[in-house]
Amino acid sequence: MTLLNKIILTTLAAGAILVVAILPSEYGIDPTGLGSTLGLVEMGKAEQSVSEHTQQESAARFNTQDLTLSFNIGDYDPTAERINESVQGLIHLEDTPFKSETFDIDIEDYGEIEHKFIMPADSTFVYSWKVLNPKGEGVYYDFHGHPSSQDAMQYPDGFEMAYSRGEGIKQSGAFTTPFAGYHGFYFMNIEEGPITVRVTISGYWKEHKEMFRAIDGKVITKVPF
Repeated sequence: MTLLNKIILTTLAAGAILVVAILPSEYGIDPTGLGSTLGLVEMGKAEQSVSEHTQQESAARFNTQDLTLSFNIGDYDPTAERINESVQGLIHLEDTPFKSETFDIDIEDYGEIEHKFIMPADSTFVYSWKVLNPKGEGVYYDFHGHPSSQDAMQYPDGFEMAYSRGEGIKQSGAFTTPFAGYHGFYFMNIEEGPITVRVTISGYWKEHKEMFRAIDGKVITKVPF
């Protein structure tokens, strides 16, 4: 058999497969009638139905997701079994620029210090402090807040709010201010000899500063709130 004859026979065979099998099963076209006899036409209809159903499901899922993302109105209800209206209240936009800082606080033997961050209400920072090279129990710490002097009349006399108290060499956490004012840390050195506390903090505050320092009960620094 010559090469030309082989090419002709191959072309004829491919054409026969196209007419008898591919057209009925893929496109529902059955010029010879063999596609119906062999069940290829019904097979093609079933595959097409499955494909259309899959496309419809994908479109429905997309539309549902798109609706969920855009339907963000109304008040956030934390008691709802399913939150399908709003995420209002889960984020709080800030006017104060975002800051990140690490600084050291040196505390003398028998020393005390109070370092505060001046912040509006509903502002947040993430913090971590640790005693560098501790040799003993570290510090007594009192994380708390005061209102400013100008806001103090709105609160009971001598009002302050405690957030965390204890003894240790480190602590990490996230904090959101319950009211505007001065929020931060009081540290008392309970080791023998001077120590250094390293504070790392990221978030939103107007400024921070040392408010109080004492050595062996003698006040060295005291800044009014």
